[in-house]
Amino acid sequence: MNRQQPQVSAAQLLDMIENYRIGAEYQPIKRSDTLETVAHEALARFYSAEQQALPPQAVFDALHTSPLTLTQVELMSKRWQLQHAPAHGLLFLNLDPHAVSDITAAAPQHPILDLLCDPARLVVELIENTNIQEAEHSMLLAQLLAARGIRTALDDIGGPDSMVAIPMLCAVDIYKFDRQWLRVLDQPRLRHMLQLLLSFARAEGKQTILEGVETAADLAQARALGVDMVQGYLFREEFINQRAH
Repeated sequence: MNRQQPQVSAAQLLDMIENYRIGAEYQPIKRSDTLETVAHEALARFYSAEQQALPPQAVFDALHTSPLTLTQVELMSKRWQLQHAPAHGLLFLNLDPHAVSDITAAAPQHPILDLLCDPARLVVELIENTNIQEAEHSMLLAQLLAARGIRTALDDIGGPDSMVAIPMLCAVDIYKFDRQWLRVLDQPRLRHMLQLLLSFARAEGKQTILEGVETAADLAQARALGVDMVQGYLFREEFINQRAH
C-alpha cells in the first residue's frame, strides 16, 4: 500500500506567503578527494504559523495548481536564498521550470532570471521530468542561462522520477547523480551505465556530483567511481539553516 503523501492546505499557503514564513537550508558540496567545501546548494524551506516546518515538496505540489502563485513564491524564495547565502564558494539554486513556464526563445526575460546576476558564483539546477514538453522547456532554460553566462547542472540523473535527454546532457555544465545509484552499484549493467556517463562527463570537461552520500562507505564508493564532488547527510553537521523572522 502506498504511503499517503503529506499535503499543505490553501490556508497554510496563504499564511506562509502573506507573513513571509520562508527560509533556506544550505547544504555543503565537497570535493570528493579532500572534502574541501567548494559550494552550497540552497534548498527552500517553509513554515506554518506555529513555526512548524512544511514539507517543501508538498508546498510546491500545491503551488503547481496556481502558476502565478508558484512564480511569486519562487521569486520570494530565490531572493531570500541569494541574500542569506554563505559568503564563499559556488551557490547552487534549484529552478522549478513551471515557475518560468511563460519564457520562450522570442521572449526570454523573466524576473526570476533577472535575479541571477553573478555568473561567477551561481549554478542553476534543472531537472527533466516525465514528459517531452518539460524536457524541451528545461533545454530552453539551459540555453537561455548559458547566454547569460550562468552555469547549469542537471539534477537527479538516474532518479526514479526523472528522464534524461541526450541534448540536455550535452547542454549542461555539471551532472548531479541521484542517490539511487548508490543502491544499485552491485548490478553490473547499471554500474557500467554510470561509469559510461562519468567517462563522457570527463571527456567533455563537465563536473560531476554524487548526491545522497550518507556514510563513509558511500564516500568510498564515490571516490572509487571518480566523481568530482559529493553531497549528502554525511556532512549534515555543516548544514546552515536560515529563516525569516
